[in-house]
Amino acid sequence: MDYTDRDLNWLSFNERILQEAENEKTPLMERLKFIAIYSSNLEEFYRVRVASHHFEQKFKGDERNKYGYRPSYLLQKITKIVSAQQERLGKVFYSEIIPGLSQKGINLLTNKFTGQDQKQMEFHYQKFLQGNFILMDISEEQQLQLKNQTVYLFAISAAKQYLIEIDYKTFGRFIDISTSDNEIRIVQLDDIFRYNADKIFGGPTDIFAIKISRDAELYMDEEQDGDLILKIKKSIKNRETGLPSRLLFDENIPFKYIDKLRKKINVEMSGLIPGGHYHNFYDFFSFPVSDPSLYYPKREKVPCSRLDLTTDWFKEIKKENIFLSFPYQSYNYVTRFLTMAAEDEDVEEINITLYRVATKNSEICLALESAARKGKKVFVLDEAQARFDEQSNIYWGERLKKAGVLVKYGINNLKVHAKIFSVKRKEGDHINTYAYMSTGNFNEKTAEIYADHALLTCQANYIRDIDQLFLTLKNDDHQAEFESLLVAPFNLRSSLKQLIENEINLVKQGKKGKFTFKLNSLEDTEIIDTIRNAADNGVEVELIVRGICCYHPQTTQQEKNITVVSIVDRYLEHTRIYHFQNNGQPLIYLASADLMTRNLSKRIEVAFPINNERARSLLLSQLNGQLQDNVKGRQATGKKANHMLPGKESISSQEKMFQLVSNYNVQDAI
Repeated sequence: MDYTDRDLNWLSFNERILQEAENEKTPLMERLKFIAIYSSNLEEFYRVRVASHHFEQKFKGDERNKYGYRPSYLLQKITKIVSAQQERLGKVFYSEIIPGLSQKGINLLTNKFTGQDQKQMEFHYQKFLQGNFILMDISEEQQLQLKNQTVYLFAISAAKQYLIEIDYKTFGRFIDISTSDNEIRIVQLDDIFRYNADKIFGGPTDIFAIKISRDAELYMDEEQDGDLILKIKKSIKNRETGLPSRLLFDENIPFKYIDKLRKKINVEMSGLIPGGHYHNFYDFFSFPVSDPSLYYPKREKVPCSRLDLTTDWFKEIKKENIFLSFPYQSYNYVTRFLTMAAEDEDVEEINITLYRVATKNSEICLALESAARKGKKVFVLDEAQARFDEQSNIYWGERLKKAGVLVKYGINNLKVHAKIFSVKRKEGDHINTYAYMSTGNFNEKTAEIYADHALLTCQANYIRDIDQLFLTLKNDDHQAEFESLLVAPFNLRSSLKQLIENEINLVKQGKKGKFTFKLNSLEDTEIIDTIRNAADNGVEVELIVRGICCYHPQTTQQEKNITVVSIVDRYLEHTRIYHFQNNGQPLIYLASADLMTRNLSKRIEVAFPINNERARSLLLSQLNGQLQDNVKGRQATGKKANHMLPGKESISSQEKMFQLVSNYNVQDAI
């Protein structure tokens, strides 16, 4: 095959998450958190990617995808890989994390219960659960409609089978049954039902956990006229009854029972995924342990001295662009700037794109709401089709409309993924524009764990292009031209190809050609072919790809000239950087776009050049640090995929990044 399939490679990425859970050097509760991340990732993978393969196979035939793989092959391969990973997850959870917590006086009980534990479990059942749960007799041959992502207990007695719906939202998952201050004893809700099975069923009963995951695609009729928001709302409801993409079950269930059950809920054989005693491990995000010694040490935020030491942020941005790095610096600089703009009497207009915002009490949206209520002109491009954030985005869109904001949902069948805003302020006889461009979403919650960069600017070339882009977003017929920014789907793809071609031409002239991309995903086959061609012509290529990487070497030159590494660490590496050596005059862009077909051709994305020498130096040092990271860096392709990078001295790129941002700030303060 010319390319690695994106979904098989994604499973390799999720294995890197699992490796962090297995890493004994990672703090104990952080290891448990990586298990939760792995589980959450896998849940979305089945609801989106695996569901799409089932859909393709069932309704479009078993046709090869653009990477050359058939759905039937992928579904079999995915099942095999995931089953092996689930086995590893169970091993680290039961053999290392639970015993490790126990050594700290935190007992997560799974099978050995003392007499006192049993009394507490019986008491809890009688007080909170008895008569308050849903019990279904499924012995007859009727079809079943199980709730999406809900854990059920499959109870098998001598004559009948039942399902108990486990309501974690109402009753909680982790139940503290401690009777002493000397130790914490926690059981899971599942086990309270298991222990009280005799009371529920009147005799010996075997109980096993199962869970179904359903297709999360909205499947809206694009040809049908009608209000987009109404169609999205209707489609969101349909997610709960979408086609099943997997049935996760306790591997100890006798096969005849699980086979009978899968037919009742319309699950293909390829959708049967054996698992352990418990499901929904992503619930461990909320495991009730707060001991700071079990987490990463708290890291103080690096201040932005230029903003902290002034009361006039607009004046400071005029002097020179403000470069920010999250989560090493506080995201409050962004929310405070928008709040200032909302309060400032001279600010007349705010324009912004919203893709994913904090679900509740978004400070970004509250500032926009306040600005509109104060009579300012506010325009919001609200991407209502941001998967799994549709409800939140529609909520804020409707709320902002009520405040007087001009809200627009999408543009010309393109998702708007750019992360930009502009603020127009009357200063004397002129209207000056201040802009913000970033690699990360306007979400102050995820900004605590997502590593991103941003720029506050009033630089004329940036402002001209930002104004052009907002005109395009407001008016579908506007024909924008961009001079400094690379904007998908207009000029980003062609510009990147041209910049790569420039490095090839340098090599042909006897000079050095080199470029480095830092990405979340590399999936677009045209770009992969362009990268391969560069390597075959002697260009040195460095790729830092956190997630999907569909490239694999095909020639000796590609093996020699292309390096691919992946970093999985404390923070989610989210920033995208494009660096071209350009014969000693480096060009560096920060971007919202990964090199995926959807980003380059089906979304509005922005890549913006970084011209400040100190900011460019920081970014180059960041790239070099990641390429040398032998603490959290892995090889991402070949036979040694997911092996740690070699090196004698321990180099952690995120530790190095903290120092780089700190040093940058010190120079700002001088």
